[in-house]
Amino acid sequence: PKELDLWRVLQINSDGTIDMISEYTSSNKITFVGEVGYKNNVGVLNDIASAYTNSNYTIGSRYPGYNGQTEFITEPLSKETLGDFQTNTSGWDARTEPYGGGDILYSNDEFLIRNILGTIKACDVSIKENCDLTLQKRFLYFFSGRLYFELTHLNFRVAYGTDDLTGWVDTLCVVSGGIPCTPSYRIRPIVILKSNLESISGDGSSESPWTFE
Repeated sequence: PKELDLWRVLQINSDGTIDMISEYTSSNKITFVGEVGYKNNVGVLNDIASAYTNSNYTIGSRYPGYNGQTEFITEPLSKETLGDFQTNTSGWDARTEPYGGGDILYSNDEFLIRNILGTIKACDVSIKENCDLTLQKRFLYFFSGRLYFELTHLNFRVAYGTDDLTGWVDTLCVVSGGIPCTPSYRIRPIVILKSNLESISGDGSSESPWTFE
């Protein structure tokens, strides 16, 4: 967590607390694989984000895009749990979200980040390059007889099985044009700063950011 030490203000909340997002992403990545990865990625990313909290200055954290989604899906991905979502092509059905059906709850953070920073891309802190699109999103849909799960805005699709949800296969990841890829995340947490804090130095500008011990 110490490598991420520059943060941008996203919004000031009604209670005076401040949502802040890291300017950069972590130098290391985490990769989620298969059905287990899809079912647990929201909770795992939030767990990792919690490592960036500091009891002196923050009251909480989240991974960008988290807004109450089911963190750990415990039911198997099956026809029985997903029900008639199989005919839904919109990517969102509140009834099936707890079972892996996808969500649109990420849109609140996406709006904040795009509105304040202009982009949801962020660069690797160690080299200030290799910018990733960083946002949490679950999405499920059927296409050409295969079941697809889209985990983020990183522009990849992860195919796990057939349209009848049988015969699970290893992760197949393809981006536009069919180019293979690895569904990996660099970490870019959001932390919630306490209200009424006084900085040690700085004025909050990009040239002189607020500094805390």
